[in-house]
Amino acid sequence: MRVAVIDRRRFPRVKLCGGWLSPGVWEALELDRGEYPGGLWPWRRCHVQYRGERHTLAARGDFVRRYEFDDFLLRQSGATVIEGHAVEGFDRWDGIWSVDGRYRARWLVGAGGTHCPVVRKLFPPKPGYPVAAQEREVEVGAAELAAARIGADGEPELLLHDDLGGYSWNVPKGSWLNVGTGTASARQVRSAWTAARSFFLGSGHIPRSAHDALQHVEGHWYYLFDPVHLDACHRDGAFLVGDALGLAHPFTAEGILPAVLSGRLCAEAIVEGNPDAYRARLQSHPTIRDYALTRALFRTASLFRGPGDRPAPERPWLERAGRFVTPRIFAWMFGGRTLPGSGVLSAAFRLVHTLETAA
Repeated sequence: MRVAVIDRRRFPRVKLCGGWLSPGVWEALELDRGEYPGGLWPWRRCHVQYRGERHTLAARGDFVRRYEFDDFLLRQSGATVIEGHAVEGFDRWDGIWSVDGRYRARWLVGAGGTHCPVVRKLFPPKPGYPVAAQEREVEVGAAELAAARIGADGEPELLLHDDLGGYSWNVPKGSWLNVGTGTASARQVRSAWTAARSFFLGSGHIPRSAHDALQHVEGHWYYLFDPVHLDACHRDGAFLVGDALGLAHPFTAEGILPAVLSGRLCAEAIVEGNPDAYRARLQSHPTIRDYALTRALFRTASLFRGPGDRPAPERPWLERAGRFVTPRIFAWMFGGRTLPGSGVLSAAFRLVHTLETAA
């Protein structure tokens, strides 16, 4: 296939992202970790702060700088790269897409994130509400960062918000530091960032030279995975992948793995001459099935308490159990682990859905 990538930015470029890679990314890319030439920070522990208590827990993954990672993948792809072009509009004639009257192609793939022009101009708005993040990546020097960090290089320090409405992170990457916060409600992100910044600065795990830089953060928003998003993955030879489709993990909000995975599944459907199979490929993939199950479990749990319910009676033992279990569940998912017994749980949810439909 002759492929062109059109982007309004010039690479390498700054990308707002913690740079956290779930283990499945390398397999989806068919790339050995050792073949990646950029900065790579593997981690085997994370430090989770929850309700005033810190837990050092086993987990695994890699961190990269998106500044390097995205540029590497772009150059390695072999595509024709058209930089500095802000797409304005699309026309379709005789089965061929035209981009701004300058570029023509049979297939059009929207891979530009939440605000991708393909999404805005060709697909309906997504239901529900987006999540929001504010963050900053700053260079501070390796020695100063090593003296301040909580654990080994690359080990994330994670602040799980007391109301479980989001989390914040402090990730050391050699001489670079990435600090940010994400919330399920976009309205809460500013106050959550203010609280997180105060916590990280007060902990002493932020080098002093980075204090001023963290007064200036940038924000963005995107959608967590919802099975209904897959209904709008393809139309008339136009496709959506990654954040453009709304595929981020429904609990941790990690988006690189589903972006890479959906891009690959989309490409396979096109190359095999069966673009209509893209949706089915997404729905049947184990990672996406796990996302759907995770979302269903958390939505089911939220039904046990409604907004008008009376406050639950105080049970100190239950509070202590929650303080112990919650950060471990979070670390499990942050490490890219899938739900145990997912096949049985998925079958149970399908049965419930069938019974509800019949009723």
